[in-house]
Amino acid sequence: MATNEEYLYLEKVTNSSFTKAHLNKLLPIKSLTAAVLAVLLLGGCTVRYVADYDETIRDEIYEIAADVDHFWGFMAEFPQDERRYVGFRGDYVEIETKLRILLMKSEARQDNKLSSDQARIVLELWVEDRELHREEDDFSDFLINRHRRQFNEVFTAMARAEETKRMND
Repeated sequence: MATNEEYLYLEKVTNSSFTKAHLNKLLPIKSLTAAVLAVLLLGGCTVRYVADYDETIRDEIYEIAADVDHFWGFMAEFPQDERRYVGFRGDYVEIETKLRILLMKSEARQDNKLSSDQARIVLELWVEDRELHREEDDFSDFLINRHRRQFNEVFTAMARAEETKRMND
């Protein structure tokens, strides 16, 4: 659970306001990225505790990030009263499927727990956003911009973690 100081710090450095639920999911991603970096930088022996770098996974992270960014940008183009869930449910399902496949690939790789945890968190965030949209049946400009920034931050952390693996190869 994030502390008030962590909320304030994240809002300050990202110029974003976060919901407590989203922050409690984002903080482990930042911690996982730091842990991956620490393991890779401190590991000079032959024992490997982190999966090898995989360029296809890195590319897939960027592709899904582009899909998610496009989703929020596309939604923002509609007037708020035309942002009904039904008009976006196919996009939600398509992106959720890609996130589930990314999680499956991450879990299938040996010594890849940290990246798997990141993939699981981004999937949970996506499903929560879909459920929020389904329940509220609209999305404000404020929420679209906030969620767009949050997902960009998460995907950036995931890509950095994968790139860090390359440094250790």
